[in-house]
Amino acid sequence: MVAQHAPMLTFAESQERLAALDAGTRALRTQKIPLADALGRVLSADVAIDQDQPGFDRATMDGFAVVPDGGSTYRIVGTLLAGQMFDSELTPGSGVRIMTGAPAPADTTVVPIESAEGFTEGDAKVELSEPPPPRKHIAWRGEDARQGDVLVARGTRLAPAHLSVAAMAGANAVEVFQRPRIGVVTTGDEVGGAGAAGIRDSNGPLLDGIMAAIGASVERRHARDDSDALEAALRSAAEATDVVVTTGGVSMGTHDLVPQTLSALGFETVFHRVQVQPGKPVLVAQRTDGSLFVGLPGNPVSVLATAHLFLLPAIGSLLGGWRPTSLELPMSEDWVHRGKRHLFLPARIEDRGVRPMRWNGSGDLIAAAAADGLVEFPVGATLRAGDPVRFMPYLGHALQERAILPERSR
Repeated sequence: MVAQHAPMLTFAESQERLAALDAGTRALRTQKIPLADALGRVLSADVAIDQDQPGFDRATMDGFAVVPDGGSTYRIVGTLLAGQMFDSELTPGSGVRIMTGAPAPADTTVVPIESAEGFTEGDAKVELSEPPPPRKHIAWRGEDARQGDVLVARGTRLAPAHLSVAAMAGANAVEVFQRPRIGVVTTGDEVGGAGAAGIRDSNGPLLDGIMAAIGASVERRHARDDSDALEAALRSAAEATDVVVTTGGVSMGTHDLVPQTLSALGFETVFHRVQVQPGKPVLVAQRTDGSLFVGLPGNPVSVLATAHLFLLPAIGSLLGGWRPTSLELPMSEDWVHRGKRHLFLPARIEDRGVRPMRWNGSGDLIAAAAADGLVEFPVGATLRAGDPVRFMPYLGHALQERAILPERSR
């Protein structure tokens, strides 16, 4: 049975239980896919480079690759373009015209074109402004990485730079965890309802976007505040997906029907209610077949926060233990947390550090969308400007690419 009045956990205790989730064989499903399809997916195997990088001693400047002899005049015997090799042997006092990226012949140093005096293409010699120093302007074979070095680790959520370095490593395809299948069930008669008391569904699009950012597939349903309709929607979602996510219906109101519905579907509670703000009613449950359930509160900022704090770590159990990123950054101002719950506030990154948003509570999505992520304040936190705090960027957002916060009277 799912208990509605289990002891409330601390935030740390909830994270320990999430880390201990066992998704069984669902966590072992992997596939090999082309790099072109891998953006946002999570690696299930390291990507190691298949050769030294650079693979040869490479010129880093346009100019002349010469074998120094102590003088400033060098005989030029050819031109090397990127992609070409020089097959002859150069002797001291000789060299070649060379372009950036071309292999530097043995024993040469590269002199930038700016150091030549009066050189014209096709000249048989070059006068340098001074005798060249040895071993300059060359990227040496293997100085960036050696064959077999791991460049992208298992558990990495692939971004464009990862795809680029994987291609450099020789990977045309990568091993990734299969897409988790997520069933989102929004609840409530008021959501999508007509009239002045109706509420537009902002939670569904939010979860669609977050799931897309981790490469998950989403099936979305809506359930009215009716026990039979809710059970049918949850049962359908549980049969078709790996993780069922609800918004609303997990607190203690007369229409909060989700907790009592779960036991009929074979779910056992992992935890229900955590000492956090926003999002105290959050509910996590699991079946013996590894299927997960995460019940989020209904207020939109609570959904945004608990999706990062609880839903994403739960889904991470299907992705090799992947977790959202958090950073340690300085506070931009003094702050005292006088509340009795672990607080996560929408906040902005500014030049002087993290600045919490002034907001109107967990329904104020407009303020939250004008932030960059969530800043963490443990109970009793007393901070001065410059003190370090934990900051979790919103998944899928670029820092400082925010929505607009309209001017407010208070």
